[in-house]
Amino acid sequence: MEPFRPVADSDSSVPDTATAFSDMNTADNQEGCSLVASETPSSSEVDLVTRESGVQRDKTFQEAGLSLDRFPQSPDEADLVDKLLADEIEKLSLEEQEQNTFELFGMAQENKDPENIDELLERMELEIRKIPDRKAYEKAKYLNEEYVMDKDFRVIFLRSDEFDAKSAAQRFVQHFEVKRELFGDGPPLARNLLMSDLSEDDMKVLKSGAWQLLPERDAAGRLVLVQCPGYRDNSIAMHSHLRSQAYFVLSFLLTEDVQRKGRVLVVCLFGESLLNLQQHTLFFQLLGLKRIRSGGPRKVAGVHFLFSQEYLRPLVFGMQWLVQEHLRAKMRVHFGDFEQLKFKLQTFGIPMDCFPCHPNKPINLESHLQWIQSQRKQEEKGNKSAVDNIVPRRFDVLFGRGNTKNHTGNVRAGHISDMFREKYESAGKYEKTAIAERIVTIIQESHGRFLKWEDDVWVEVDQQAARNKISHFYRNTHKKGCPSKSKASSSSDGSVSGGSKGSDGESLASASTKRMSANAVQQSLQRVPKRCERLTGT
Repeated sequence: MEPFRPVADSDSSVPDTATAFSDMNTADNQEGCSLVASETPSSSEVDLVTRESGVQRDKTFQEAGLSLDRFPQSPDEADLVDKLLADEIEKLSLEEQEQNTFELFGMAQENKDPENIDELLERMELEIRKIPDRKAYEKAKYLNEEYVMDKDFRVIFLRSDEFDAKSAAQRFVQHFEVKRELFGDGPPLARNLLMSDLSEDDMKVLKSGAWQLLPERDAAGRLVLVQCPGYRDNSIAMHSHLRSQAYFVLSFLLTEDVQRKGRVLVVCLFGESLLNLQQHTLFFQLLGLKRIRSGGPRKVAGVHFLFSQEYLRPLVFGMQWLVQEHLRAKMRVHFGDFEQLKFKLQTFGIPMDCFPCHPNKPINLESHLQWIQSQRKQEEKGNKSAVDNIVPRRFDVLFGRGNTKNHTGNVRAGHISDMFREKYESAGKYEKTAIAERIVTIIQESHGRFLKWEDDVWVEVDQQAARNKISHFYRNTHKKGCPSKSKASSSSDGSVSGGSKGSDGESLASASTKRMSANAVQQSLQRVPKRCERLTGT
């Protein structure tokens, strides 16, 4: 790491080791959580709290008769919140509104770092030294100066605040204060958080899936976070929820790619899953989460709220009110059944094939638990983050032996290959390569990837390896004996039969029904002939 070397600071000292945060024993005393922003913040964080919490906005809400310590309680209060938030957006200039819209749809240009970055880092250091209360920062610096002074680490905070040295300095100091409040002033304060820093209850929260990272990025290449507060376990103390969320959020926020592109947040508020949720608990948890975010890079490209029950409107608009003010014009509220919600999110480039939440189904934890496993393995190897670790999706083609042949993507690739079989078997060497390339293109057009297991993670192979995999389909089925085309038939229920046989004598079509319904396979295959005709010219 390249450390940033500031001028000597004669005022620096080694802070005491007193813990700044006392653990809570139940989820009912969250009102005492020190992460909830104080009504009288210290002078060191006045500017930051004012900007992040919207003090003027809170004053406007109070003048309108709305309480600041609970969600709206009626449709009338929800309408009033909606009106006040809309008034805020109208005050933005046309240029600001357009910029926010571009970011929401992934059309904004990536800002480049300025050439005078070293000068800005010096200003940031001077601003840090002006902050009177920076004990957590000084403690971290004492424990691991290389980490605290790392140039790339500091640039992330400058980039987050659009290279405003004063704001970046406040956020940087706040970052260590938040970590100290949650994890004490031991080793985690002066390094990236690790899964091993979490307690048993913290891990229960993390594994619940109330916060998830989609395994696929959106159309603009941004991370998509899904928050499902209805799956929160109220029996676990608030402190564990905040520690788990801090670990989850900071595990990928402190990466350059995410800071440049930003991330997208989708909040799912499905009625059935929220019946047992205590709204006052959620309210104070969100206040604590807001404080956590004030101590981390803040670049968010968009926020989407989903709900399918009308009675949840007060909760939805209350959560909007708690979102930082700079996100106001980047928020969208979507109401309707799941198919309508799915369509609306897709218009913003958000992938829905891997979406974990559904109003009438249990939360899907498969991808999330794989992410946790990959994250743990990467941390054990000393890597910073597993944010970009690949989790196989439905249409991905997997390399390897064993159960990979029954993976939906492999089954589908086998069916697509069968459609080209007659032409492939009569072709010469170079034409066979061209046919394999066409099949790879078809799979990639439907967002399928070719993956192999390497060093405990899935990695994407190059184009040549993908073509070889397709050729393997033909060689494998040829060795085992493929039924002639005239023997192939379709059953009356729409399932595909007469496919290639596996080593256990089971058809590929039969294997596919283990993983997905026959209707799903048929719908997928119905789209393939058109691509085949277009690519083959037939």
